[in-house]
Amino acid sequence: MAKYITNSLEEGETIVLNGRLHWTAIAGYLISAWILAIAAVAAMIWIWMENRTDLLWIGGALLVVAFLIYVIGGVIRTRSEFAVTTSRFIQKDGIFSIAMTEIPLFKVETVNFYQSLFQRILGTGCIELVGSGGTCHRIHSIENPMEVRKTIVRIINKSAEIEQ
Repeated sequence: MAKYITNSLEEGETIVLNGRLHWTAIAGYLISAWILAIAAVAAMIWIWMENRTDLLWIGGALLVVAFLIYVIGGVIRTRSEFAVTTSRFIQKDGIFSIAMTEIPLFKVETVNFYQSLFQRILGTGCIELVGSGGTCHRIHSIENPMEVRKTIVRIINKSAEIEQ
């Protein structure tokens, strides 16, 4: 994890916190895969009960598609990452096309935290970095959002103390 992020570090900069998406970020993929797999098994049972074993390949094909949807969701989750370093917030998204967002922490004015009751139960949430000039970057469905927020605020406060 964090190969791209590690390669982007400046001299003397270290990673303070590695983060990743919560499993709920790919819940649509997971639910779709399970529904398709259940439908495939039901189709295979129905085809078998009708003595149409020559059509069992239909159920097998649906199972393969369900597996591929499941794998795609997993790959998306593992290939999306973010890190808080001693001086920046870095987010990397993508598999074939890579998009990296970097925000210098000295430019962050506010760190907002959003978490519904359901997200609190599941341990996920959202943070929003508001920078100077009103720029805004929101990260949805992350694991341990309060820990991420606290880490960012701690580094910002340390930087402010050093400047004074």
